[in-house]
Amino acid sequence: MKKRNLIATLCVAAVLAFGMALAGCAAKPDPAEQIKADIAAQFDPVKNLDQTAVDELTSELEAANEFETYGIDSAAYVNSMLAGFDYEVEDVVVAEDGTSATATVAITCKSFTAAAERATELSAEFAESGAMLDMSMDEMNKKIGAIMLQAMDETEVKTTDCVFDYRIADDTWMLDGGAEQQIYSAFFA
Repeated sequence: MKKRNLIATLCVAAVLAFGMALAGCAAKPDPAEQIKADIAAQFDPVKNLDQTAVDELTSELEAANEFETYGIDSAAYVNSMLAGFDYEVEDVVVAEDGTSATATVAITCKSFTAAAERATELSAEFAESGAMLDMSMDEMNKKIGAIMLQAMDETEVKTTDCVFDYRIADDTWMLDGGAEQQIYSAFFA
C-alpha cells in the first residue's frame, strides 16, 4: 500500500513538473507571433479603413493645405488612396541571439507614381480638348483637383515586398528604424 502511494505520489509529481515545464514554455511568447501582432496593429487600421486612421491621414493632408486650392475633399482622396490596401507577413526571421529580427511584408497599395502618371495623361487629354480656354483660374484649379482624384481612383494596386527590422527591448519587439522608408517605397513603387 505504501509502495502504491509512493508511486502515485511520484506520478502526480511528475505530471505536475511536466505541466509546470509546459506552462513555462507557454509563458514566453513566440517572437515571430509578437512581431506579426505588431505589424497587424500597425496595418490593420489602414487595411480596414478604420475611421480613426482615415481621420488622422485626412488631418495630415488638410494641415498641408495643398488640396483646398484644388477643391479636393481630403477624406475622399484618402479613401481612394487606401482602396485595395492590403498586407501579408511573408516571413519573420529572428536572429540566433534572439535580440533582433526581420519581417518581410508584402504591401499591396496604390502607387503615387502611377497616379501621377495617370494624372499627367488625363491633364494632357483635358488640355487637348480646349475646354480650359473658357475657364477661370478657380475653375481650372477645381478641374485639376478632379483630375487628381480621378487619377487616384483609376490607379491599380501593386504589391511590393518590404523588410522591417525589429529589436527587442524590455521583452517587447519594436521597429528598429527604416520603416517609413520601406512604406514610402511601397507607395511610390
